Amino acid sequence: MESALNTLDAGGAGESAQRQINSFLNSVEDLTKALKDIDTPDIARVRAKVKMALIAAQSAASDTALQLRSQAQQVGKRTDVFVRDNPWAVIGIAAVIGIAVGMLATRRSP
Repeated sequence: MESALNTLDAGGAGESAQRQINSFLNSVEDLTKALKDIDTPDIARVRAKVKMALIAAQSAASDTALQLRSQAQQVGKRTDVFVRDNPWAVIGIAAVIGIAVGMLATRRSP
């Protein structure tokens, strides 16, 4: 179970999503930097709003990633405790699921 938690920390779908969000936020930040040379009041107002939204988005993305990682670790620990406390029940559940998957896999369509 510990290796699964390490895998979660090291990467996976959440990490990919986080990279995409960070890439998007970096692109928006680059755009605001490119617009800094234009000194019209409308652009300045939009640039200020975008900067505030960017800061809020970065904070929210960071908080969300931390919360998801924490929740996943808690679920992993609870699962580990359940498996250690009820090994025969887990074996039985796995056998039933395996039989069901096997039956569905071998089932022929008309």
